[in-house]
Amino acid sequence: MKKARFTALMVGAMIALSACGGNSANIEKKSSVTQNTSVAQSTSSKNSSSSMMSSSNQNENMISEVKGMATHNVVDHGGNTVEVPNEINRIVIDQIPILSTYMAYFQGDAPKIVGFAGSFKDIITKTALKNIAPELFKSSDTVYAQSDLNIEEIIKLKPDVIFYNAQNKEHAEILKKSGIPAVGFATIGASTPADPIERYKEWLRLLEDVFGEKGKMDNFIAEGDKIVADVTERIAKVDDKDRPDTMILWKYANGVPMVAGKGSFGDFWLQRLKVKNLAGETKGFAQVSMEQIYKWNPSLLFLDGPGLLDMIPSDVIENKVEGADFSTIKAVKDKRVYNTTLGMWNWFTPNPDAPLVLAWMASRTYPEQFKDYPLEDTIRKYYKDFYGYDVTDEEMKGMLDYNER
Repeated sequence: MKKARFTALMVGAMIALSACGGNSANIEKKSSVTQNTSVAQSTSSKNSSSSMMSSSNQNENMISEVKGMATHNVVDHGGNTVEVPNEINRIVIDQIPILSTYMAYFQGDAPKIVGFAGSFKDIITKTALKNIAPELFKSSDTVYAQSDLNIEEIIKLKPDVIFYNAQNKEHAEILKKSGIPAVGFATIGASTPADPIERYKEWLRLLEDVFGEKGKMDNFIAEGDKIVADVTERIAKVDDKDRPDTMILWKYANGVPMVAGKGSFGDFWLQRLKVKNLAGETKGFAQVSMEQIYKWNPSLLFLDGPGLLDMIPSDVIENKVEGADFSTIKAVKDKRVYNTTLGMWNWFTPNPDAPLVLAWMASRTYPEQFKDYPLEDTIRKYYKDFYGYDVTDEEMKGMLDYNER
């Protein structure tokens, strides 16, 4: 169901031709920058960001003239100072799963994107993003697989700027040689922890820098922080004996399971839940044997969402996974296997639904303690207030329990 647009906010975003702000390191820090625009900008920003945003705050946003175009400098998550145009109308996204966060930045729209990996389109057809921002399907496919790069196709699209995975050094070198401004966004392996709750906010703050709209996402981030604080307070009251040993199945291919080990996005989700990550003895995204999973015997099993794992809870519970038998695992016997379409690309990765994802995970991890938590109402209000979108009953079904393809 397509939503009403936030017209006034969008007009303000479209006319911001030359302002640029930096990120702030904590909720109290304030900064001001020199502007060359008639649009009024906020001189203060309150947020709970990490030290990565502090490095971006060092940017003095010097305005220059290059080939007759006003520009400003942005310090990206790779520590690179990138000169970007003040007026950005064409964007290509390379590898970074930022589509839903980008949509949240524009309050329910995804303008200016002219190209990204075709596989992303397949993924978002399984989520509400296809209805919130259908304009994404008009963008060109630069490649199909997320990990691939075709610089020739990118150049044909004449982007003003490219967003890419700051940890992919090979792509960074190729993009740099193209002469097109390329801004790196952190994923796994950055200088700060890969906590999805913090990472999506870092992405939003860097988008503020790119578009010269410091403080634009203050309210959105603050409201998300309120949800996180409420959920965290409830989790803290759970007795240790009620905290299940947990595992996240990240991928499964050719009979080989891959789990969310120490330092991965999934590991930080489980830290937030205050449960033991049984795969924490591995590192990153780790291949393990079924025998190892039998040994761990998780009491709770989360499946990665659309895009990375083509598996739903009923596949596991009904023992329909080709090449693997999960039937002896405690989580399967107790039917405590869960998945969701929250995140609008994948709940596991950083995304603007991150506060909702934590609430969803907590309600599934601690059903008794969260039996009075208004999860559905919280989701509906969040989507309406910040994306301008009314979640349908069918979409809500997938958000609460993704168990149908």
